[in-house]
Amino acid sequence: MYRLQLLTSIFLTLLTLTASADISVSAIFNPPRVAMGDKSQYVVEIKETDNTRQPQIERVTGLPIPQSGGLELSNGRTSTSQQTSIINGAAEYSVTQKLIIDAKPPRIGTFTIPSYVFEYKGENYRVPAATLETVERPADAGPTTDELIFLKTNTPEHLYVGQTTPIELKLYISEEVRLTGLNSFDRSADGFTISDLPDSKETVEIVKGRRYRVLNWPLSITPIQTGQQDLNFQFTVSASVPSQSNRRDPFGGRGFGSSLFDDLFGQNERFTVYTEPTQIDVRALPSEDQPHSFSGAIGDFSMQVSTDRDQTQTGEPIMLSVEISGKGNFDRISGPTIPATDDWRNYDPESQFLPHSPDNTLRGTKRFDYVMIPNQSGNIEIPEIRFAYFDAEAQRYTELSSPTIPIEVSPSDIPTIAPATSHLPSPATTTTAQPLQKELSMEEALLTLDYRPKHSYRLDTTAATESIYWIINAAIAIALSCAALLLRHRRRLRDDNSYAAHYKAKQELRAVSKSAQQAADADHFYANAQNAVRLATSCRSQQNYRTANIDELTQALKQANVDDTIIELTQELFKTADAQRFAGTRSTSSLSSAKNQLERILKAL
Repeated sequence: MYRLQLLTSIFLTLLTLTASADISVSAIFNPPRVAMGDKSQYVVEIKETDNTRQPQIERVTGLPIPQSGGLELSNGRTSTSQQTSIINGAAEYSVTQKLIIDAKPPRIGTFTIPSYVFEYKGENYRVPAATLETVERPADAGPTTDELIFLKTNTPEHLYVGQTTPIELKLYISEEVRLTGLNSFDRSADGFTISDLPDSKETVEIVKGRRYRVLNWPLSITPIQTGQQDLNFQFTVSASVPSQSNRRDPFGGRGFGSSLFDDLFGQNERFTVYTEPTQIDVRALPSEDQPHSFSGAIGDFSMQVSTDRDQTQTGEPIMLSVEISGKGNFDRISGPTIPATDDWRNYDPESQFLPHSPDNTLRGTKRFDYVMIPNQSGNIEIPEIRFAYFDAEAQRYTELSSPTIPIEVSPSDIPTIAPATSHLPSPATTTTAQPLQKELSMEEALLTLDYRPKHSYRLDTTAATESIYWIINAAIAIALSCAALLLRHRRRLRDDNSYAAHYKAKQELRAVSKSAQQAADADHFYANAQNAVRLATSCRSQQNYRTANIDELTQALKQANVDDTIIELTQELFKTADAQRFAGTRSTSSLSSAKNQLERILKAL
């Protein structure tokens, strides 16, 4: 009996080994020979073959390439295919995974990526060496891909910390190219805050004799760190480039997998276009001769100060308005400080910005409205107001000042309130009537700007009227409390950059999460899901992770002591999303389960 079990075990083991999948690995350049200025593709192919069932793919996300031989490698992506063949009743199943990387040679010559070993399904496999030959470009050769579609921006050489400046991002598409889609936008700008990407405007330009359709995006950048700061942008686009195979092969032969139809209509491909590597020298603002009234304004400004009237009464507020006009970083301009004086009480101002045009927020007028309440009667003055800014072009500080504003304040005509005789302890007892005075909060002062009491009436109260009186006062108190909370929220949004960023991230998170849950297809779901996780991480950590990759998010979640299970779910979600987005691979899991997975992650964050 024991021998029979042993023989059965050996037989099953041999059968499993015989039926196990055969895995082969190859590497080529496609095409293997290009003209100077053209790109090739470094392709690593992993093929699994099995005669019993369809092999399961293990997604490869990176290759340990030891050296590129000087080649510029970029835009890595994957593609998969599967095949079933039946010959004489015997079935054979195969699946192929291709890892594709764009390779651009820097000069004429031969370039070799040597053999190396990588791990796949727990086993080590060797990738064979591959060689690319680059020859001199023929005089009659067609334009390169980089000449047909490219990205440019006009960045300055240097800026000051906090100096907001406009730039323009331009995508040039030759009229020979048919653009079919803008798939993604990314930026490398840790040392800057950058405005959101607006809708593009289309123009036409002639560059080196070639006509281009140009998509323009106006942006504004503000440096937040000193030193040499990187600023790079990239778009992933889908485009159809005619005669792509002939342009790649300097000798006129078609590339691998091309056909006559490709020559006529072109192949629809995905490209990643980059701006040229850019560094901006960010300088610190000079501390010498910096006025006390300087609070961060950089640009060129003028100031106008006015009041809504030049007469008032003691205790009655007036409105003081300060308007800052010109061009510069209005988002960093706060209201000028009014010098403290015994003659006035004042409160933090309400602000409003009016741009000169919707497309240009660097030019306009920012208005600050202060509530001013006189403490005494007489001819008193609103003190001098100062505002300073730094002129980056002239490299100097400029301080603006307003003259004092005389205000005629008369004694208050609010009638006094005498105590009711029915409550006097004795007819002989007399009291001195006192004016009704109350220290007004900012919200109460705003509500009383246009209020002028004319008469005072004495009311006989009953139980019913007293109840109504208290209900009305309670409603007014609730309304004032709500107004105070709203004003406090607005002030924090204006003055506290971290609070404003956190609030904006929470608002964006709600919208993006809703879009992800309502998405009807996987492409829209995973794009919104990744943004939702980034925004949730930003809210959790109080830092900006809007453009973070999964490694940066993982580190941030670990620092925030997020459960390892949630981190693993996040990594799985991003892995599936990247495969869906860049490799065109469809997820095997249902969209509803992916939405449940996202909801679980967001609840944990």
